[in-house]
Amino acid sequence: MTLLAGDRKVPAAPAAPGQLAPLRTFPVLGIAAGFVLLELAVSGRYGFHRDELYFLACARHLAWGYVDQPPLVPAVAWLTTHLLGTTPTSLRLLPALAGGLAVVLAALMAREVGGAWRAQVLAALAAATSPQFVGTYHLLSTAAFDDLFWCGALFVFVRLLRTGQRGLWLALGAIVGFGLENKWNIGFLAVALVIGLLAGGRARALLDPWAWAGAALAAFLWLPDLLWNAGHAWAEVSMTHQLHAENGGLGAALTFVPAQFVVVGPVLIVFWVAGLRHLAHTSTWRPVAAAYLFLLAFFTLTGAKPYYLAGMYYALFAGGGVWAERRLVSREPPRSLRGWVALMLAGLAMALPLTLPVLPERAQPTGSWIGSVNKDLSATIGWPQLVAQVAAVAHRLPPDERAHLVVFTGDYGAAGAIDLYGAQDGLPHAISGHNNYWWWGPAGAHDGTTTIAVNLPRAYLETIFTEVIPAGVVRTPGDVWTEERGDPIWVCRGQKVTWARAWPTARHYG
Repeated sequence: MTLLAGDRKVPAAPAAPGQLAPLRTFPVLGIAAGFVLLELAVSGRYGFHRDELYFLACARHLAWGYVDQPPLVPAVAWLTTHLLGTTPTSLRLLPALAGGLAVVLAALMAREVGGAWRAQVLAALAAATSPQFVGTYHLLSTAAFDDLFWCGALFVFVRLLRTGQRGLWLALGAIVGFGLENKWNIGFLAVALVIGLLAGGRARALLDPWAWAGAALAAFLWLPDLLWNAGHAWAEVSMTHQLHAENGGLGAALTFVPAQFVVVGPVLIVFWVAGLRHLAHTSTWRPVAAAYLFLLAFFTLTGAKPYYLAGMYYALFAGGGVWAERRLVSREPPRSLRGWVALMLAGLAMALPLTLPVLPERAQPTGSWIGSVNKDLSATIGWPQLVAQVAAVAHRLPPDERAHLVVFTGDYGAAGAIDLYGAQDGLPHAISGHNNYWWWGPAGAHDGTTTIAVNLPRAYLETIFTEVIPAGVVRTPGDVWTEERGDPIWVCRGQKVTWARAWPTARHYG
């Protein structure tokens, strides 16, 4: 059976087991290009995200590891700023391209699991319109590249299941290894794929020496970050425990599964569930379905963040594309894709105000509850204004106090903003005890001089200074809600202990 596509005849499905349908290159690349263009079109709105400011600071201290992530994203920040300059758009170019590549890989995965051109187009469109992916690839973050590495690993894995080409184990190991240099989260996927092979009746594949070679390659690529952690008191492990203590627990466990409907998007729920069913009911792809179900259970029980599972949905979208395609071609005459395309684009349109900065900055919510629905948008607002407020406090000080001024912040966002914007207002580089800023120490901070402190409790500052005077609170443009709005600004004098003695108690991870 063939289906007409314009004036070409395109097979509706692979002609024989193991034979792939032709790749529908033009629409798939068009969807990927549209995704990238959408991300870049709004990339310069608002401003840097607090994490991006932190990554810029990390890029000025390149290392093989950091408290809260391996080295990849700071290295990307260093590369893009040196090649393209320090702007939100330059920093967000590679994440947008990563998202476009993931869209193409989703289509290729649909092809691998039995899909013809309809399945490929639908899988690509699902990947391009899912709210989680639209929001994630807007920013430079570990999550953006993590999703891409998951997508790439799953594509190689399904191709390995289909073809049995043993050399693909090395490709899988390389992707996992590089992924571990971005975010340790992909290690859970590697474990899940092993469990999927066991549960799916493919345990013998794990005895293949090529599989062990792939695992060894992944470990070798991960080694630099492990060595950094070994030399820094396993800081990333401590950070992980701290985050789990803050964000895990019963509440996170109870909300993990419902939150997946937000991650995928309400419009794509049927697509996701049908894709899982297709993979589970086909013996070749059953390990992928088993891996997803294991991760869903594991992340639920451990109270993980909902987006940790996001990368797995590329495979389910591929399966959903095959399911939808078979329903369409089973009708006489075969149905078109217009209904699915319209539905997915409608879902994207509804999600845009919550995922991308398409509204004017001042249209963002001022209340904390609704503002926290998407903290990533609010986290891109108000950083130059925060620095201007700190600079205004500094300019009111006598010249002798400004000469050796110290700026001490309670979070890396404020510290990163001051490091980026503060020099033009005569501010020094900030010091902070938050995450990797603590490991860089109080470099350049003079003892016994005046300090401006931001977002630190008065009781703590009084352990270091005899005089802690309120100097204002952080304000945002249009009083838009951000996590920094209302943070105290202090002027501190009469230092009682040196920075070297005070620094051990300044550390806080989170």
